[in-house]
Amino acid sequence: MLTIKRHWKLLLFVFCFISIEAAVRSTSLIMEYNGRGDPLEAWKPFVWEYTSTYMAFLMVPFIMMFDIRYPILQKSWRKMLLIHIPLSMVFSAIHIGGMVAIRKMIFASVDDVYVFTELDYTIVYEYRKDVMAYISILLVMYVYREIMRLRNGEAQFEAAKEDHTEDKRILVSKAGTFNFISPGSVDWVEAAGNYVELHVGDQTYMLRATMKDIATRLGDHDFARIHRSTIVKKDQVEQIKPAMNGDQNIILKDGEELRLSRRYKDNLSFQ
Repeated sequence: MLTIKRHWKLLLFVFCFISIEAAVRSTSLIMEYNGRGDPLEAWKPFVWEYTSTYMAFLMVPFIMMFDIRYPILQKSWRKMLLIHIPLSMVFSAIHIGGMVAIRKMIFASVDDVYVFTELDYTIVYEYRKDVMAYISILLVMYVYREIMRLRNGEAQFEAAKEDHTEDKRILVSKAGTFNFISPGSVDWVEAAGNYVELHVGDQTYMLRATMKDIATRLGDHDFARIHRSTIVKKDQVEQIKPAMNGDQNIILKDGEELRLSRRYKDNLSFQ
């Protein structure tokens, strides 16, 4: 999946965060049971917590994709929030089914039985936790993006001229230093929640804008929108090859691989 390949640093960041959190919860359960005078086999809390944690982690790429399409931190955040509520329910259903199946297999492997009882109460209990997990994953992603913004620099378009000609330059601020780059130096653009990422050579700059806004500013002469979340500079395209479901993959000159959606295929015209 291209999302995993491109965002492996973010996924690693999330993985480390939730792994540490699961370890804390596991040891807390052991101490809680011991404090009540009801000692618990030490391996069980770790199985409970890590099956839950890693099942949730498997769905992080999908949460990332939904967040790119429905970012909450925008003017229409109320509408986006209403979309994320049913998504959190789907997340919870898959999470519960997956972790229960894995727990049953692990318990069976050591001649023990994992029992998932009081279904109605348990589902409500688990959904309450899953909502918090869903929110936590989103928060971690947004915190990561803020860290990247501070580290790599934030971009903004130079104010438009009074005669409404095209914006000529992009202002990049980093550590108190301001630099200008040409829009023509942008290789490709990717949606990132309430930001877009401008990829310029080996540098990435965060710009607070929507994909619609950035597509309008860059124009369609040199750039083409190839996916709901991706814009590419046409002269950076090195190769186009078939992918699944009628889509295609685009290979850029720097080796980056992007998805060309059927919906935007006509945009990539070199005539």
